[in-house]
Parts: sequence; structure tokens; C-alpha cells
Amino acid sequence: MKLVQSVCPELIDCLDQDVEEAQGNIATQYDNKMRRIPKLLQVVKASKNAEVEAMVSVIEERAKAAGQIRLDASTVSDPDKMAQFQKAQAELNAGLGRLMAVSEQYPDFKFPDQFTGLMTEIEGANNRITVAQTRYNKAIKEFNTYILSFPGNTVAAKKGYEKRVPFQSDLDVTKPVGAMDLDL
Repeated sequence: MKLVQSVCPELIDCLDQDVEEAQGNIATQYDNKMRRIPKLLQVVKASKNAEVEAMVSVIEERAKAAGQIRLDASTVSDPDKMAQFQKAQAELNAGLGRLMAVSEQYPDFKFPDQFTGLMTEIEGANNRITVAQTRYNKAIKEFNTYILSFPGNTVAAKKGYEKRVPFQSDLDVTKPVGAMDLDL
């Protein structure tokens, strides 16, 4: 603890830094996932199937919308922005789920070999997002517990710290991408 205190003399500042780091890790994992979407769409476009091409255009639009909302401190602290971010991510996941379902239901479609690998990478990214969200929420819990208790509440008031809201996601990574809700 002495090393931490020399870098971060006030516990509340350390807890705040932990929250910011955890929030940054979530954003990194979402960026990691979003970087794979264009590659996946490029691979799928090679299938030259009308039904799949229609889904690709839907997924492209959803990916564009999801990519326009950055997950940063201003998004996490604004319930409306956070709701927009989560809605865009849920819609993107629904489109990816439908694409995966089509690939499983119609094995006659010849998706390029990279398709399965990219879908596996996206599922892995979803798992890392969940881990990052869990760590973020743990950091939020520690931060909020400290600032809502004495003497942390007096220090928090002096420094302008306020209670933080935990991250909530509709993403269910217990199911593979193809098993997600397919309602468009």
C-alpha cells in the first residue's frame, strides 16, 4: 500500500483512477470488437447471396451507428448517451446473430473459411467485454462504498467526487453470437 500511496496519496484518487482505468478497458474491448466487423463483412460479401447481402447492409448500418458512439467518461456518466450506446451495440449483436444463424441453418451457403474464425474472434471480444464490465463494476462498487461512508464522504465532497453508475449491458455472452435474439 505504501507504493500506491506514494503514487496516489489519497485513497479516493486511487479509487477514481481504478474506475477510469476499468472504463478505458471496456472501451478498448469494444474497439477491439468493432475492428473485426469490417473484416467479417468483407468476408461475407464474398458469398454472393441475396439474403446474406441484405443482412450485410443491415449489419453495416448498425456497425456504423455503433461506431459513432464512443464509450468514454462522458458516455458512461450520461444515462441517455449510455442508453444509445447500449441500444446500438444490441442492434449490432442482433444482426451478427442473424448472420450466424443463417450460416448454421443453410450449410449450403459457402462462406469463406475466415467467416468462422472472425465470428469466433467476435464471440471472444464479447467475452472480454463482459470481463471488463465486471471489473469496472467492481471498481465502481469500491469507489461508491468509499465516498458514501465516513470519512470518504467528506473527502469526496471537498474534491467534487460523485457516486458513479455501474455499467449495465444487454449483451449475453453466455450464448454464442448465433443464439442471440434475432428479431430485427
